[in-house]
Amino acid sequence: MRWRSRLNRELKPLFSFRTYLNDLTTLGVGGPAECLARPLTQRDMEILLAFCREEGTPFWLLGGGSNVLVPDEGLPGITILTSGLNGVFWEETGDAVTVYSESGTLLASLLGLSLRRGWTGLEFAAGIPGTLGGALAGNAGAEGLSLGDLVRSVKVIQDDGNVRDRSRGEIDFSYRFSSLGLEGVAITGCRLVLKKSNPSEIAEKVRGFLSNRKGQPRGVKTAGCIFKNPEGSSAGKLLDEAGCKGLECGNAVVSMKHANFIENRGSASTKDILSLIDRCRTRVVQNSGVYLATEIRFLGNSLNAKIPN
Repeated sequence: MRWRSRLNRELKPLFSFRTYLNDLTTLGVGGPAECLARPLTQRDMEILLAFCREEGTPFWLLGGGSNVLVPDEGLPGITILTSGLNGVFWEETGDAVTVYSESGTLLASLLGLSLRRGWTGLEFAAGIPGTLGGALAGNAGAEGLSLGDLVRSVKVIQDDGNVRDRSRGEIDFSYRFSSLGLEGVAITGCRLVLKKSNPSEIAEKVRGFLSNRKGQPRGVKTAGCIFKNPEGSSAGKLLDEAGCKGLECGNAVVSMKHANFIENRGSASTKDILSLIDRCRTRVVQNSGVYLATEIRFLGNSLNAKIPN
């Protein structure tokens, strides 16, 4: 392909070819990236996206690899791994704190920094895996709190190549949803508004959120919650009542600890995961009449065509 030869000539240090993505996702499934890019700066991202635009090459953004499903056949074009974009800067003015973080920063790292500095606001992120960019795209949260509540602005590279700071008022955040995830923009950073507080009180809140996650599986390969909670109910409860716990397909199984988690017992395929998602959704519809929307994101056009959100 012409674009691959151009990559080798112009941008080779940023790339590797045929890198398997199962090692880069928490669920441990998925085929190879035709090309994997590892940008380290905002400028790297701009160059990469300009290249994709000029060549008509598809691209996919991958952060911490949680809450995503990659096709068994892999991803065509360029998969952009954002973990190298992990700078964090802040300004404290009295009790107010403004934090600017690049999109590849792990939520756990931001929470750890908050604990050390005595900042409150991010306690709900305790135990949530993944990076800031993915958390913004899906408006990650817990117990009625979410990342969108803290946003002042988000830096994006638009599909025309322009870099913009989107203000909070320009972005639609709702339960496990952000309009940024639908717009075809690449999130490269975000300004969050936090507050100074008592470190011991912050730590106590974190312990509370972690305690509420004790019912979730640990030490196994999962992608986090598969389905969103429907309004006024719990997806895990509906799945449990429909008898989904323990359902198996190949080496994938619905967790016996929490029915909204699918575990990879070692050699599960994406096909196995998709089969379980479909079976669970069907059982819940038959048992309660509720259609569960997926929280997990599907990378690749082939997956989005196979199973609706």
